[in-house]
Amino acid sequence: MLDEVINFYSFLDMNFELTAALSVLTLILIIFSLAFLAHFVSKNFVIKHLRQTILSREKYIPQSFKKYRPFENVAHLVSAIVIYSFADLMTTDDSSITWLNESVEWLENGGVIYATLAIIWFLLALLNVANDMYQHLKKPHQPSIKGYIQLVKIIIVVTAAVLIVSMMLDKSPLAFLTGLGAASAIIILVFKDTILGFVASVQVASYDMVRVGDWITISNLKVDGDIEDVSLNTVKIRNFDKTVTTIPTSALITNGVQNWRGMEETKGRRIKRAINIDIKTIKFCDETLLNKLSKVTKLNKYITDKTKEIKSHNAKINAKSEDLNGRALTNIGLFRNYIYNYLKENEHIRNDLTLLIRQLQPGQNGIPIEIYVFTNDTNWVNYENIQSDIFDHLLAALPMFELAAFQIISDTNERTKSVTDK
Repeated sequence: MLDEVINFYSFLDMNFELTAALSVLTLILIIFSLAFLAHFVSKNFVIKHLRQTILSREKYIPQSFKKYRPFENVAHLVSAIVIYSFADLMTTDDSSITWLNESVEWLENGGVIYATLAIIWFLLALLNVANDMYQHLKKPHQPSIKGYIQLVKIIIVVTAAVLIVSMMLDKSPLAFLTGLGAASAIIILVFKDTILGFVASVQVASYDMVRVGDWITISNLKVDGDIEDVSLNTVKIRNFDKTVTTIPTSALITNGVQNWRGMEETKGRRIKRAINIDIKTIKFCDETLLNKLSKVTKLNKYITDKTKEIKSHNAKINAKSEDLNGRALTNIGLFRNYIYNYLKENEHIRNDLTLLIRQLQPGQNGIPIEIYVFTNDTNWVNYENIQSDIFDHLLAALPMFELAAFQIISDTNERTKSVTDK
């Protein structure tokens, strides 16, 4: 067809080389106009119809396709095919135009590269759609596939880059890959984080270590919050102070990660806190104190049973409760039993999980009475309110047992006491 165009421009009576160049430019404009027309028709008619058909399906499909528009890239592929197919229009039988064959080859190669890029864009967008749809369809216990999607993207892009560079250098892809093999050490160094991230992503997914939405704590990295995103290289965490921390995925393997998911799945959140009792207030219970505490419903049966047991034991050994030869109830022992019964009847405490009231080793801050129980509400605000209510009650109940919480007396306390006494 180039010969016909050259003959058409012969009336201008120009130099043959200029006429040939003008003819080539005309054909290039025609080819690109046809490519643009093919792109316009495929995008605004064919693809538009396909998009409307697909978007009429499930609710989540339109959002994914509108967001990433994978089929828009098919129009680019049609344009690339048109450019490659019509490049032969510039061939001629005139051997005097030596540079023309190279121009045809460049145009064909340009069409192939354009088509390769269009396919890459289409595949990348399709992978984004697949990941988005999976996030809508997956159940909470199923892991994220974002890391694998990113790995596939890297493979696609690297493969396309090798093909394009090989085509531009007019070399075989195998020869190009051989050269890359020689530079493998440099490649491994450059992609070190990506390789570590991929290995970590596989381990995280295989062992179900973390999921999006999990509350995790990494003490040495000062991370304490919910996971918002897990990708091939990074993990994004929203801390409870509303700051965002981004860490390498490999940090989940190399650091100790505390995942609070088990607490949420069990629907029980632990209370582990102690009340420090002043040692000077611990004593054996006299009749007055026992009579007073016997009126407490949660202690009545325990005091009655224990009193009978102690009297029987002391009678056998001919001892009395008043001296150290016999057994006797202590106010701290009754307080521990009261805490146990109080929490066992509390509607916010799980009785099917560990419910332990124990005395820890005495120290310079008194004797700790530790409460180790689980609430039935894992919500942070509700949990703190339940815990506060429990300790408010127990601290207020201490004087009933003639006990006192240990506290360090400062000069301020003494001055306040003297002012109060006055």
